Amino acid sequence: MLVRMIVAAVVSALMITGAHSQDGARAYHLLPENTNIISLTGTLVHTEIDAGVFDAGVITPSYRRSIDVLGNAGWILIGMPVGSLSASLNTPVGSIDLDTAPAQGDLFLGGAIGLYGSPSLSPQEYAQHDPGLRASVAARLYLPTGDYDSNSVLNLGGNRWSLQASLPISYVLADTMIDDDLTTFEIVPSVHIFGDNDDAFGLATTVASQDPVFGLEGHITRNFSRTVWASLDGSYELGGETSADSIANENAEESLSFGATLGLTFNPSLSVRLSYEEMVYSNQPNSASRSFRATSAFRF
Repeated sequence: MLVRMIVAAVVSALMITGAHSQDGARAYHLLPENTNIISLTGTLVHTEIDAGVFDAGVITPSYRRSIDVLGNAGWILIGMPVGSLSASLNTPVGSIDLDTAPAQGDLFLGGAIGLYGSPSLSPQEYAQHDPGLRASVAARLYLPTGDYDSNSVLNLGGNRWSLQASLPISYVLADTMIDDDLTTFEIVPSVHIFGDNDDAFGLATTVASQDPVFGLEGHITRNFSRTVWASLDGSYELGGETSADSIANENAEESLSFGATLGLTFNPSLSVRLSYEEMVYSNQPNSASRSFRATSAFRF
């Protein structure tokens, strides 16, 4: 019974933490073809629920390249998180402290293709492009390559595959893509589906499953100059009930978070993005979560 309670507490906290895993403002912004971006993202997430306190610290290096897909803008992506998790659980037998050593998370591969208003553009065409409504389809596949130990309740690796698919839609108010007053309205509906973990933690559990998580992410962004932009951010997530050996845990999550982002461009090759987000509603009582994310990007 104690093992099941610990597992349920950890799963609930990590599901809330998942609400801070969105790509963020301007993640699907149109780019000139053959643009390469190497990014390093640091993420800190603090989550509190009745059963305890959870912290995650992750650094994610990634590489992204924009490509031409039959005349439409697209891109490919690869990345891998590295970090650690910690928890302090409240149980009937007292407080239990858990933590992981720095470890490798699950490798992810991604891509996107423009569907509407997303032509593949050379740098010269990009500077003159008259934007407006655009839509694309994107997907990210997470592979079970991260460090995982079924004897540990906390793992950075999930020991399962998962697939996140999204439909980024944006409307850009500007004369060109390099307009000093560029403003965007962005909405990203998504669904995240999960494979089974066939070596789950817990003496009585062999297979852990999870229902899809449905998400909706939104941003209003504005340039204040060619070097500074900011956004107001929001995200909503629903679903994700877990099961142990086909027995439902009745822990489907619903959460709403708001935040803000500041983007700084130091030169055409180097930029930084700082984001803060805080959960304002959860269907789990007495829960709270907040995150801070910093991304440096080198573009060439």
